[in-house]
Amino acid sequence: MVRDKLNAAAYDLSVFEETHKRVGKENKKKSNIIKINAGKKAAGFRRKRNPVVITAVALSMAAVTAVSVWIVCNNVALNELNQEIAYKREELSHQANLEDEYQMRIDSKLTSSMIEDYASEKLGMTQLKNAQKKFISLSDGDVGQVIRDDGTNTVLDSLKKIFSTKEN
Repeated sequence: MVRDKLNAAAYDLSVFEETHKRVGKENKKKSNIIKINAGKKAAGFRRKRNPVVITAVALSMAAVTAVSVWIVCNNVALNELNQEIAYKREELSHQANLEDEYQMRIDSKLTSSMIEDYASEKLGMTQLKNAQKKFISLSDGDVGQVIRDDGTNTVLDSLKKIFSTKEN
């Protein structure tokens, strides 16, 4: 049925015929162009600005700018701290090298024989002799005993042991 209507419309030649107006009127073609003067055009097609949208866009742009500035400032501060840490590490390494160098100088100038000579001549010290050494034994009276609980003792058994040791 739809197909028949489409086919019938295709053969309708009256659509293509020119229409003549009746007596007394001229054949004028209607123009589809509408003329609008500049004042009406500007008033009609001007985009209306919503202050809420403008404020929201401005605030969002300010927030994005503030976050960007904050990130840049933090990166600058982080870089400065990293440079300071690197400088301090270098300084620490230098000081450790100086300490090693000075320790080597001290070790080379002070041998054990020089220390013994200084102690005996200047300080009047002598080395210990075997007769001066006395050894003591600490294990004569000290005895340790490890008590292991096998888990069968209850609280009452522990209390009995406490009171039985006090009575004896």
